[in-house]
Amino acid sequence: MDDKVFINKAFNDGIKLYLDNKDKLESLEYNSFLCCVIRILVLIYDESSIINYYNTLDEDHFNTLMIKYGFSVSDYSEFVNNFGKYYHFLKKQENKAIKKKNKYFNLVQKSLIDMLVKRNSTEKLNETVINEIYDLLFTANSKDFYRKSVALVQAYNPYEIDDYFKKQNLLVG
Repeated sequence: MDDKVFINKAFNDGIKLYLDNKDKLESLEYNSFLCCVIRILVLIYDESSIINYYNTLDEDHFNTLMIKYGFSVSDYSEFVNNFGKYYHFLKKQENKAIKKKNKYFNLVQKSLIDMLVKRNSTEKLNETVINEIYDLLFTANSKDFYRKSVALVQAYNPYEIDDYFKKQNLLVG
């Protein structure tokens, strides 16, 4: 399995992080951006399908799952590319003392919100799941100190995702 990359390095490493740290809820790895992207996908779609497609390297069915609720093929392709570019940029910055902003950081999160909107308009998610997804987003308004810090370091506009999510009228109360 290690020699084959599922979708791209971002997905592959994100799903691996998710699987390796699922029982370590407070770990940095489980709360990393890569892993949180996968955690959001699991909430929007279906954990068992995602993990099964990953384990069997079934990219075709995974791709079909991602567009199941009306997310367009071109939007999905853009999401995959942006997630890959986010990952590549992150790896390039890893050992640098001064980190640059990652322009793909908010683009990836916007795609996730768009997927959530499509899912919710096709098949309603309960309020708890929507709030859970909101809490997994990396914004300057995050209740989680780590997510807030990462947003401030990586996003050009750390408030953009919070504003974007709220404009979708997904939150109740």
